[in-house]
Amino acid sequence: MPGRNSELKQSGQPLWVLVVQAVAVAFGVLLITFLLIHLVPGDPARQLLGPQATESQVAELHQRMHLDDPLVSQLGKYLSGVAHGDLGQSLAYPGVSVVSLVGSSLLVTLTLVAATIVFSLISGAAIGLLAAMSRGRWLDYGIRVSAVVLLATPAFFVGLVGILVLAVQAQIAPAGGWAGHYPENFSYLWLPVLVLSAYLAPLIARAVRQKARDTLREQFIEAAMTRGLSRSRLVLRHVLPNSALPTITLVGLNIGGLIGGAVVVEAVFGLPGVGTTLVNATNSRDYPVVQAVAIITGMFVVFGNLLADIAYRLIDPRLR
Repeated sequence: MPGRNSELKQSGQPLWVLVVQAVAVAFGVLLITFLLIHLVPGDPARQLLGPQATESQVAELHQRMHLDDPLVSQLGKYLSGVAHGDLGQSLAYPGVSVVSLVGSSLLVTLTLVAATIVFSLISGAAIGLLAAMSRGRWLDYGIRVSAVVLLATPAFFVGLVGILVLAVQAQIAPAGGWAGHYPENFSYLWLPVLVLSAYLAPLIARAVRQKARDTLREQFIEAAMTRGLSRSRLVLRHVLPNSALPTITLVGLNIGGLIGGAVVVEAVFGLPGVGTTLVNATNSRDYPVVQAVAIITGMFVVFGNLLADIAYRLIDPRLR
């Protein structure tokens, strides 16, 4: 154990290094998003407005987006606007700010993702512990096979099956829609959360199962059992805390996958989230909105991973 502790301390980076790395990656996301419009072949304004646009409309968009300014000047204005929370105005809805369009839909997506993480943590940890405690039995094999099947099934198919079984046949959930206010929204939210959890919960269950099995082989577990510690207290006091570390890592690494899955789930259930906003903006060539969605989702992935690293160090003192 001393050798392992020293190895962990050497491999664990200081917190300030993680923060600097997150800021650098966030700046990279902003820079790449900015350069996307300049990588479009031909005139970006003409590409955004389409071939039916008049010359006056193209000239107006050039002026609004400062496309005639030097590239460095455009980048400076772009970064300044992002720093002040100004992501420009919508092309499809003149006079409407991008922040107002994306803000309301972002709240729906964040609610869906947050609820999915909470549900996946609870259900995945419980299923993983159950599989570990019944290793080698039919229940363990059944859980492992089910996890593989769920991971291999596309989110849209799981959503359609959920609608058919729980909404159409059982009639215990609405097939889609959004009430627009709470607590009525929860009745429209729980089925999409269940569908999106089919992506994260199996990953957590597999990680918890493996870590729990490794922990049960440790000598201190045998010592605790010799002292007469009950099975439930053994799991809660020793096995579950040791299984928390890989779970945190999994959640951090899969935030991007959750947001991508949320886009699909929102389309299946008709939720007014970022996915719906992105699809509508793409169809209407509303590039500032598409750009804003890319920036915001990228920032959530970057800083979500940073929070996971911080939580990892708070739980495991060997990495501080």
